[in-house]
Amino acid sequence: MTTQLDASVGLVKESTYGTTTTVTHWPEFINETLEYKFDIKQTAGFRAGSMVDRVERRVIGKQWAEGDIELELAAKGCGIFLEALLGASASSSLTAPAFQQNFTIATTDPVNSYTIQKGIPLLGGGAVQPHTFSGAVCTKGEITSALGDIVKVKTSWNAQKLDTTTAYTTPSYIASNELFYFSEGAMVIGGSITAPTATTLATGGTTVGDVLDFSLAIDHKLDVNGFTYGGGGKQSRRPAQTRKAITGKLTAEFDSTTLRDAYLNQTSLAVLLTFTSATQLATSIFNTFQIYIPVIRTGGDLPNATQGVVKQSISFDVLDGGSGVSPVTAILRTLDTAV
Repeated sequence: MTTQLDASVGLVKESTYGTTTTVTHWPEFINETLEYKFDIKQTAGFRAGSMVDRVERRVIGKQWAEGDIELELAAKGCGIFLEALLGASASSSLTAPAFQQNFTIATTDPVNSYTIQKGIPLLGGGAVQPHTFSGAVCTKGEITSALGDIVKVKTSWNAQKLDTTTAYTTPSYIASNELFYFSEGAMVIGGSITAPTATTLATGGTTVGDVLDFSLAIDHKLDVNGFTYGGGGKQSRRPAQTRKAITGKLTAEFDSTTLRDAYLNQTSLAVLLTFTSATQLATSIFNTFQIYIPVIRTGGDLPNATQGVVKQSISFDVLDGGSGVSPVTAILRTLDTAV
């Protein structure tokens, strides 16, 4: 017997776009909005004696699926979502049993595609009903660290098709899986930051203690219009790369002029946000999540007088510094051997 709290979401990377693959990763997700979409086309033709639209003159045009998956970032099992969001990944062995996974912005086609299966139990203890989306591509997403909260990752998806006949795969969850959260975080803005390598974290820069929250949004602006003859109304090719938009926001207390002056002078800053847990994986290696951004340019606002502590709400654009370094690198130090 089940309850409707026994819902699940699983996914796996596909080797061939749109070919349904048995899912192998099940996050403890906190929200999903995956839906099937189609365009209904109804005749506009006149017919004597007909006062409403006629059923036999109704057809389905384009068909696709889309929606979001949101989860809390954990030390194990979340690499597949970071890979989907950024686009490229590499895993390197550290001192056993630890690994470092580096995720960077993909610069080539084809875009990774995934099979996603969500299971929704029928009300009253009925069987779990599988909804399997194949040809799923991450179109955009956001990493957020709110004041005092757990780090969250939200991914948005476009999928080629939905199938309700593929058998449900029972979830298998990771045991003893630590979350990354606000009080583990340390922020660096400006100064000279040494970029990460395959086996080292980013280091250096100017540590700041006045940042209250942080978010990073990646919009791939993919071309999802691969609807061609022969595709049966579905996308016959996977979405393709176009120019991305990467932006962010942070809130800081006004205890220095660094962010104000960077905005006024439109100077570049580097950003490094690191979450380090107390769990040691190997000698001097801990569960770690890091975001390294080599070049940002900030937007407003100027600090304004208030009855309390003056804060600045800072937006920023992530830009290409021309050095060949990824505009964003996310890093996981984990026990996972691969994504």
